[in-house]
Amino acid sequence: MHIVVCSTYPPRRCGLATFTDDLRTALAVSAPQWRVEICAVDRDGHRYGPEVIEVLQQDDRGDYRRAARAVTATGADLVLIQHEYGIFGGPDGGYVLDFASELTRLGTPYAVTSHTVLSSATPGQAGVLAGLCRGAAVVTGFSETARRIASEAGWVEADRFVVVPHGVPEALSRPAEPTVAGPALAAALAAAADDRILSTFGLLRPGKGLETAVQAMPEIVAQHPDVRYLIVGATHPETLRRRGEQYREQLTELAAQLGVGERVQFVDAFLSEPELALLLQRTELHLTPYRNLEQTCSGALTFALAAGCPVVSTPYRYAEDLVTGAGGPPLGVLVPAEDPAGFAEATCRLLADPDRLTATRRAAKAVGAELTWPAVGARFADVFAAAAAPHRVRSAGWIRPASLTELVADARVAGAPARGREERAWSPSPPPPASTERAS
Repeated sequence: MHIVVCSTYPPRRCGLATFTDDLRTALAVSAPQWRVEICAVDRDGHRYGPEVIEVLQQDDRGDYRRAARAVTATGADLVLIQHEYGIFGGPDGGYVLDFASELTRLGTPYAVTSHTVLSSATPGQAGVLAGLCRGAAVVTGFSETARRIASEAGWVEADRFVVVPHGVPEALSRPAEPTVAGPALAAALAAAADDRILSTFGLLRPGKGLETAVQAMPEIVAQHPDVRYLIVGATHPETLRRRGEQYREQLTELAAQLGVGERVQFVDAFLSEPELALLLQRTELHLTPYRNLEQTCSGALTFALAAGCPVVSTPYRYAEDLVTGAGGPPLGVLVPAEDPAGFAEATCRLLADPDRLTATRRAAKAVGAELTWPAVGARFADVFAAAAAPHRVRSAGWIRPASLTELVADARVAGAPARGREERAWSPSPPPPASTERAS
């Protein structure tokens, strides 16, 4: 089977790029006979590895149909579209609809992994996601909450939305040697050698609510003077493009004004997986004070729990599902957004209760053991194989309806288009004239 993944991709630094790289690696293990290649969404002229067979210019609307024709010409059995509003061009990332509609016109099936499902989507956001899901062979997401929101909104039927959890690297569950740390992380961990570490990691950008955690630090330090808060991550490329390092500088100034400048440390680095394992190995509590309560996925939260780190978090949807909604013991504490006093109280309560910390750490590791990429990759492979099966049967020139029906049913995917509310805030551009319609 031949699969092409349309997404951002390393060396671009963003969560979807990391996810796509990990997914490709996992599929190479779970389905080693498959050919998995990349159509990279780019706006900075990055240089890519040989697995990237096509580069899609993010802000050039005309390039979306061209890229779809080029991908189809490779003989792809299935195209995987990693969807996040911010990585595609146009209002609400609507240019991706041109890519999807061209694939459909050419008879190339596509699947969608939705990284953001909003219950309070704007008409434009709803229109883009509904249009994308309408033509998809299958839609995957990371939680039952995401599936419920998408189906209740009429964007996709519940039986065409398959929940597959966010994968985590196996390295996070193994001890990491200090020698894996780069200079920035090594210096931060050395400075915190005798401290209890709180951490937040990931690309820095406004909206992560880090002000809340910094504002909680005076009370935390008053009760636990041996605590140090490490905020680890480079500034998000889009934030850097628009605002430079303004957000980091604001947080640094805030910590100094509150008298905790020496207890809040910034590590300006994009960590490798072994470095993340080392950081989380040293972390007592992981903090995610995110403001966006609609968020239905967080790789950082998933990674932290898989490494056995209890969390203090705002109750965004993914945190509710993962931290308190798994049916087992809670994996941390949820606190209202923008509530520094609540963050301080929850953090201090956990730090003062070693038995609870140990029990929570054990529960987090048990959940994380089910989220490693080999296990998650195998689940994705089953879903993708079923989604591509009708196209592959047609391409081979033979039909076995009964077995094909069983295969698709087993993976809970159906080929019917979504029926429900349709948003018209965005529409794909019309195809070019017939004389230019060549898959080559």
